[in-house]
Amino acid sequence: MKKNTWIITICALFVVIGVSLSLMNHDADSSSCCPGEGHAVEKNNKPHIHDETEQNHQDGQCSHDHSIIDDRETRDSDEEKTDGKADAGHEEPHHGGHDHCGSGGISDLDRSIEDLWADKCEHNILHYTCDECRYELGVVKLSDKIFSKDGQTGIVSTANPTERNMGMPLSLTGEVVTNDLKSVRVSSIVPGVVRKIKADIGRRVIKGETLFELDSTEVAEAKADYLKKAANLSLATKTAQREASLFAKKISAEVEVIEAKNKQVEAEIELAGARSRLERLGIPKKEIQSLNAGTADAVSGILPVCALIDGVVLERFASPGDQVDPGKEIMLVSDISEVWINADIKETDSSLLSLHNRKIDCDVIVPMSEGIRLPGILEAVSGKMDESTRTIRARISVKNPEWLLKPGMFVTVNLMTQAGDVVLSVPDSAVVSDEGRSFVFVHKEGDYWVRRPVETGVSFKGFTEIRQGLGKHQSVIADGSFLLKSDVLREKMGAGCAD
Repeated sequence: MKKNTWIITICALFVVIGVSLSLMNHDADSSSCCPGEGHAVEKNNKPHIHDETEQNHQDGQCSHDHSIIDDRETRDSDEEKTDGKADAGHEEPHHGGHDHCGSGGISDLDRSIEDLWADKCEHNILHYTCDECRYELGVVKLSDKIFSKDGQTGIVSTANPTERNMGMPLSLTGEVVTNDLKSVRVSSIVPGVVRKIKADIGRRVIKGETLFELDSTEVAEAKADYLKKAANLSLATKTAQREASLFAKKISAEVEVIEAKNKQVEAEIELAGARSRLERLGIPKKEIQSLNAGTADAVSGILPVCALIDGVVLERFASPGDQVDPGKEIMLVSDISEVWINADIKETDSSLLSLHNRKIDCDVIVPMSEGIRLPGILEAVSGKMDESTRTIRARISVKNPEWLLKPGMFVTVNLMTQAGDVVLSVPDSAVVSDEGRSFVFVHKEGDYWVRRPVETGVSFKGFTEIRQGLGKHQSVIADGSFLLKSDVLREKMGAGCAD
C-alpha cells in the first residue's frame, strides 16, 4: 500500500514538472515569434519542446492570437485620423478681409480708393461689388429709398463739408443770474402791514395778477380824499349850472357865473389829482371809478400789489403781519425764459475775445442733464478787471424756454474765439471712430459709399473740424453714419464673408 502511494506521488511530481516546462516553452515561443514586444530571447537557448509550434514559426505563421493588438492599433489609428479631421473641421476659415485688410494685412483705411476698387475678393469678382465681402473694404451700398429727401425723413442723410470760423475753443465757468431787463423787485410805495400773500415762491404769475395785499392808512386817506374831491366837483358843477341858468334869466350877474365856472374847474383839477394818487398807489382804474361813499371799499386801506410782468416768484422777503416801509423789497418776480450768465475770463484769455460790436455764439451745458446744451450769446465784456481775482466779467444771454437753468446754478460755457482761421467742417454725426481712428463715409459712385480716414480738430455747435482727409466738394453721410459703421464692422461680432 505504501509502495503504491509513493509511486502515485512520484508520478504527480513528474506531471507538475512537465506542465511547468510546457508553460515556459510557450512563453519563450511567443517572444520569439512576436518581435517588438520587448522580450529578447536567444534562439540557441530556447527549449524546443513544441515542435509543431516551432514549425509554424518557421513557416511564417504564428499560432498565437494577435487580434487584440491589431484591434488596438487599428483603433488608435482611427482615433488619430478622427482627431485630425476634427481639428481640421474646427479650424476657423481665414480670410484676409475680416479685419478690414484686403491686401497683405493692410487696413482699408490705409489703402487708396483706386486700390480698393481694383481689388478682387475670394469669389473672384470685384471686391466692392460682392454682397458678402464688400464691407471688408469699408464699402456699403445704399438705395435712394433710405435717404432723406423732398421733406421726407429717411434712415440716412447726406451733407457737404462747409467752411466756417471755428476759432479757438474757450471754456468758462459761470453762474446763472436773472435777466435784469426782465425782472421786477416788488416793493411798497406806502407804509403798511402785509395782510395776505397771494403768490408764494415758485408760483408762475401773469401781468396784473395780485401778489400780496397791504393794509395802509395812507391808502384809506387817499380814497377818502378822492371821494371828497368827487363830492366837491359835483357841488361845483351844480352851482355853475344854477348860476348859468339865473344869468340867462337876468337874475344873476355875469361875475357870479364866472366864479362858479372857476370853482368847477378847480374841483375837476383836484379830483384828477386825487385819482392820479390812487393810481400811483396801484389801485386799478376800474376800482377807482367804482368807489362810492356808501360802500366798505370807500374806507378800506387794503392795497393789492400786482405783478408788472409775466414770470415766476423767485424770492419773498415778508410774511403776513410784517410792517413794511416805502421802498422795502417784498418779492422778486422774474421772467426766467431768458437768463444771464456771469462768467469770469482769465487775464491770459482776455486777448482772445474781441467783440467789435458783434456777438459771439456760445454753448451752455446744463448741469445734471446728460449733456443738454442751450445756445447762448456773449453780449458784453466788462471794461475793467477785478483786481482781486484778475478776471474780467462777461455776460452771456441764454434762452431758457423750459426753465432748465435756475438762477444760482453754476454752468460751463463753451465758445469759439475769433482768433482762428476758416476751416473745413462737417456735422458731428458724420464722424465715427473705431479703434482710435476717425473716419467718414464718402460717396464714391452710384450707390456705393466708402469709409475714408480723416483727421479731426475742434468741435463746436454741432460741427467738427476736418484737418485732413476730406475735400470741399465731397458728399458724406451725416445722420445714419453710426448704422453704416455697425454694418461695416459686423465681422467683429462673428460674421464672415463666407457665412
